[in-house]
Order: sequence, then C-alpha cells, then structure tokens
Amino acid sequence: MKKMRGLGRAVAPLSPQELDAMPTRALLARLKRLQWCEEAKEQSDLSDEEMASASHLVVFKSDPRWRSAYADLKSVLAKREHLTNKP
Repeated sequence: MKKMRGLGRAVAPLSPQELDAMPTRALLARLKRLQWCEEAKEQSDLSDEEMASASHLVVFKSDPRWRSAYADLKSVLAKREHLTNKP
C-alpha cells in the first residue's frame, strides 16, 4: 500500500459492529492507515478548505475520534485468530 498524502490519509470512523464484519486483511489495512494519520492539526500542511471538507473523517492522531477508532480496531483484532508468519 502506498503511503498517501493530505486527505488521502483520512480514515472514515466505523462502529465496532462494522469492524467485526470486515475481513482481517481489511482491518490490518485500516490499522496501517490509522498509523499514517498526521500527529496534530498544528503540524499539518492542509489548507482550511481541506480541513473543513474532512470534518467527518479522522485525520489527526490528536483527535479523540482517532483514539477511539484505534482502540476499537485493536479490540476487534485481538479477537481474531493469530497465525505465525511462514518460514
């Protein structure tokens, strides 16, 4: 997966029920996208228009919605079967 810039890093918030329905591969991709979010609005190079258009998305790690989305995702992944990597 290519690391995105700007609003390409934004993640839509999902409920725990929606996360439960997703396959593990999609959950891991979502985890990576959450990790790629920018740290804070103050450190961002997004314009005011871009930030306004992304008000419904999770863009910054300093946002409480990011912490909630990350915790929900980790709890769903913790319930999934863990397989070791192939040698």
